[in-house]
Amino acid sequence: MAENAFLHAGANRLIAADNGRADDFGTAIANYSDTLSCDLGQPRQAGNGTWGGARNRADRVSDFLSNRQLAMLMGAAAYAFETGRVFQRHWAVHYGLADIEPSDGARFVGKLLDLVSKQARREGGSLSAIWVRERASGKGEHVHILMHLPAEICLRNRTRRWIVTAGGTYRAGVSKVTVIGGRLSKAEGNRRSHTNAENVVRYILKAGKTEAGERLGLPRSGEGGAIIGKRCGRTQNLQPR
Repeated sequence: MAENAFLHAGANRLIAADNGRADDFGTAIANYSDTLSCDLGQPRQAGNGTWGGARNRADRVSDFLSNRQLAMLMGAAAYAFETGRVFQRHWAVHYGLADIEPSDGARFVGKLLDLVSKQARREGGSLSAIWVRERASGKGEHVHILMHLPAEICLRNRTRRWIVTAGGTYRAGVSKVTVIGGRLSKAEGNRRSHTNAENVVRYILKAGKTEAGERLGLPRSGEGGAIIGKRCGRTQNLQPR
């Protein structure tokens, strides 16, 4: 299908996050066609019996990442890598456990990103990020945020405060920040961080449809779950020129 053509080019060269396979270090994420915004893929009625038009976008429900969303995320990640902003942190926030209602998830994630961005600016840098919201039977609603931040920024004890400031309740299991690539020597760390960042990008693409996952060679797909409102996004500075 023509509308899916951009999903093919080079996609099978991405490294699989789940099986640890690394065909070569530094494999570039394919530079897919991009879109200015992250639209709501596979929309369906959210209970009021109407589509409603643009003003009701926040109420629309999607079950998977659309092909356009997959392309947007991969294009943003490729642009980040090409411009020296490889993601160093993976922040998983189980906001369902933080007492955030599904209809408020997009606002909550936006507030978190705003708080991280302000801290990055205070430390002389900027935040570059992509994110995907998901719903899982055992985990409830959560978000995966992949971030590039100023090298020396410390998130310890800040993420808890940000979750509360954004309107959530902090408790065990709500938040986990992982350093992508681990703490290695500089030379080895740079190489492995690039590879592991690709791994994590592929991991968050599992929220796409099974058919898209097969085309992209992903080990997992079709695991998005029903989400109300904006499902994914990127910071404005990851819009490829």
